[in-house]
Amino acid sequence: MRISFIAVLLFLSVFHVSKFAFASTTIKVDGSTGVKPLIASLAEKYQEKSLAAINFGDGLNPKDRIVALKRNDIDIAMASHGIDVQALTDAGYVVHLIAKVAVVIGVNESVMIDNLSEQELCGIYNGSIRNWQNISASHANAPISPFIRPFNEVDTEVLVKHIGCFSQIKIEPSIKIKKKSGHMAKALATTNASIGMTTLIRVAQSKQRIKALSLNGIAPSSANVSNGHYPLSRDLFLITKETPSSSVKQFLNFIKSSEGAKIIQSNHAAPAN
Repeated sequence: MRISFIAVLLFLSVFHVSKFAFASTTIKVDGSTGVKPLIASLAEKYQEKSLAAINFGDGLNPKDRIVALKRNDIDIAMASHGIDVQALTDAGYVVHLIAKVAVVIGVNESVMIDNLSEQELCGIYNGSIRNWQNISASHANAPISPFIRPFNEVDTEVLVKHIGCFSQIKIEPSIKIKKKSGHMAKALATTNASIGMTTLIRVAQSKQRIKALSLNGIAPSSANVSNGHYPLSRDLFLITKETPSSSVKQFLNFIKSSEGAKIIQSNHAAPAN
């Protein structure tokens, strides 16, 4: 009996040590804050099935995220623009296309319209349209509170590329700039009568405090992104070293699995083929 008891203690000790060692595996992720909400949702589900911890940084620009990856400060870089796939491949990195998501005109839940034309959108941002009543006579008197991302950020770049009047617009100087995707989402969720550019993922995760407007009568659904009917979209990438760690490989395999695809779809994004 004594030998058996000691054997049990030894087993439990070894099990505890090995479990602790496995649990200490950490995957460090940083980069585009616009990609973060989807990867964080995937990470949350993955960590329910794995003892590996996934830690996210506060955001890195395109140059700094690759430097951090090279220095092993992070294991995965998130990106959505500024990607030269061939140059990254030549430098010993792998670019993984994860999903495609609609870039949307998001408004606070208090806004009682569902659609904007391109001309109305440009009118809001050049200052010629200042009240939601100017767009819909049935809307209550509500001065518009517009926000914008910097012009070198992907959400605004997408609008400039696909909306003709937006590419030539002179932005009303009083419009507030939100430098990060998360800052924009928070502003839209908490500011009455507000409007800004964000992603359908941010809308899906806003608990109905943000809604996405149709543009020229076309809804920004993941289906309309996939079939090309809705023109505003951004690709979501993960970048790793050519030979990532086994824990990173397992996480990537989960993201690319059928279960990962369901999570991507539940966030209103279209999984990469």
